Amino acid sequence: MKKKLTMFILIAAGVAGMFVVYTNLTIERVGVEVGNAAVDFTLPTWTEEERSLSSYSGDIVIMNMWASWCEPCTREIPDLLQLHEDYHAEGVSVLTINMNSYERTREDAQRFVEEYNMTEAPAVIDLEGDVADMYNIQYLPTTYIIDEDGIIVDKIPGEVSYELLEQKVLELL
Repeated sequence: MKKKLTMFILIAAGVAGMFVVYTNLTIERVGVEVGNAAVDFTLPTWTEEERSLSSYSGDIVIMNMWASWCEPCTREIPDLLQLHEDYHAEGVSVLTINMNSYERTREDAQRFVEEYNMTEAPAVIDLEGDVADMYNIQYLPTTYIIDEDGIIVDKIPGEVSYELLEQKVLELL
């Protein structure tokens, strides 16, 4: 009887262990840190369309959070737009997100979008700060690099350059 109980416990432990391993391998952890599946959202563009992060599925996404008053944001936007132009045909999309709840006025952000002609690489607006809250934005700019499967592979608080982003993109292509 003791032998049967021991065998039952060993089999049950083995099955439980296999379930844990299987579960960890097949379920993506959704979150905002490196290794997580990026949290999806839908936001309006400046032309009143809507864009979802999930609409870029299959692309490498450079997701950049910015505000018009932010000097590092101003310096890096041309590099982000150039990267989008250079690599979009290869499946790299730049998605810029205005952290509108951090802006002085919505008009300031609108002027910024117009000044930098941010139409090819869509600029979306986080009107209520929902994405800022979801992604726990503490620093502007903040850039996330998301692979073709929607997994966050890098999070960069602070200013980025074309060279840095190109290096990271080439590692994923």
